[in-house]
Parts: sequence; structure tokens; C-alpha cells
Amino acid sequence: MADIIYGINPVLEILRVRAPQIKKIIFAREKKAKGIKTLIDLAKREKVPIEYAQRGMLDHLSGIKHHQGVLAMASPYREVGLDEIIKRWRNSGEKLLALILDGIQDPQNLGALIRTACACGVHGVITSKERAAPITAAVFKASAGAIEHTHIARVINIAAAIDHLKERGAWIVGTSADSKNSIYAMDGTLDLALVIGSEGKGIRPLVREKCDFLVHIPLKGAISSLNASAAGAITLYEIVRQRDYQGKRGIG
Repeated sequence: MADIIYGINPVLEILRVRAPQIKKIIFAREKKAKGIKTLIDLAKREKVPIEYAQRGMLDHLSGIKHHQGVLAMASPYREVGLDEIIKRWRNSGEKLLALILDGIQDPQNLGALIRTACACGVHGVITSKERAAPITAAVFKASAGAIEHTHIARVINIAAAIDHLKERGAWIVGTSADSKNSIYAMDGTLDLALVIGSEGKGIRPLVREKCDFLVHIPLKGAISSLNASAAGAITLYEIVRQRDYQGKRGIG
């Protein structure tokens, strides 16, 4: 069974990473958007079959209308196990940076978080198989194709995954609005796994108890909270900032 991936950037990234696993790419006949020629040229170079169809056919296949006039039918995305993320970390020679998503249910938030995680150079994203958004075409689109460059492990038990990471030297930091410590007080240069909770309830109590540190994002305006993807982006980039500063200062 093939996955349907839509959108210019997601299809471009899957072409770049695993072209042999693409069964075919379908373009809307009337679509002349910037980026389409690049896709067509790359598909031809990789010898991926190309078809053209009326836009209504792409609407039907994708189930949406904002597919940007292109979709690919490809082998399902291969998720990894938690130990593959740990192996990637060990082989990198870097401090661990992992993102743990505790119950993210909105595909747009999940895709945006994966995109940010990829941009920050995380060793992997860990999410739940239950009560969480699966990896779908909408998540591919929201990630702008970053899924193809990111190790993603979907686990049955987030708390158990945290224990597994801790046993291998990871520190766990969670975001919580009621924490007394701001993100600027955390030590981002440790081997860290960052936990972001669900859109409504935040981090679940059992997972919260597993965290070594809890931090909040200081807010100055009338709005007292941020959505999950924004909170994850701000906190991840604070960790990256601290590590970059340490490197430039020659510390450690």
C-alpha cells in the first residue's frame, strides 16, 4: 500500500531522499507554479514515472484542495526504533538533542514541530502510538518535507522511553507554564531530551514526574500561553543558542 504525499516541498524532499521508493508523481495539468519544473526535472533524472491529471483527480486522491498541484505515491515512511535514535546520537559525537512529544494530536503542530526539530539538528523525535497524531500526508505537508530527514520513533509508552534515555545518560527537560524556572535558566549544554505536552492539557502527570527539570517560557503580553509548536520552537532554539555560544567561547 502506498502513501500519498502532496505539496511541492514534501514531494521534492522525498525525491531527494528516496526516489526509488516513489511509484509515481502526478501533476495537475494546469499547474505552472514555481518549483514544478524543478520537480519534473528531478523526477525525470531519477527515472520516476510522471503522470498528468485534472486538478479534480488530485483533489480526490489527496482528500484536500491545497495540494499545490502535485502528489506522489510512495512506499510508506519507515519509522525507527528508539535505539536507532540513540545510535545516531552516539555516532554523531554530539550532545544529545531529542524531542519528546507527549500527546500532540494536531497534524499541523506535529508537522511544524518536526520541521523545527530537523532545523535544530535533533537526533530524533519521539512520539506516542496512542492518543497522538500519526504520520500522515498532512503532517508531511506541515513539515515541508523535514520528515524525510528526521528519525521519528513512535512508542507505546512515553514514560518508559524516557527511562530508557535516562539509563543512557540523558537529562529530561519539560515545558510547564507553572514552573518557577525560565528556559533561560536551564543548562542547554547537557545531553537533553525536551518534552512538549499536548495542546490542551500539557505534559501528563506521569511523564511530568519523569522530567529532571521543568521550565517555562516568559511571556509579557495579554496572552498567557503559546501553542505546542511555538513553545517547542522557542525552547529548542534556546538550547541551540546555548550550545552555539559555548562552542564559540571554546568552553567544555
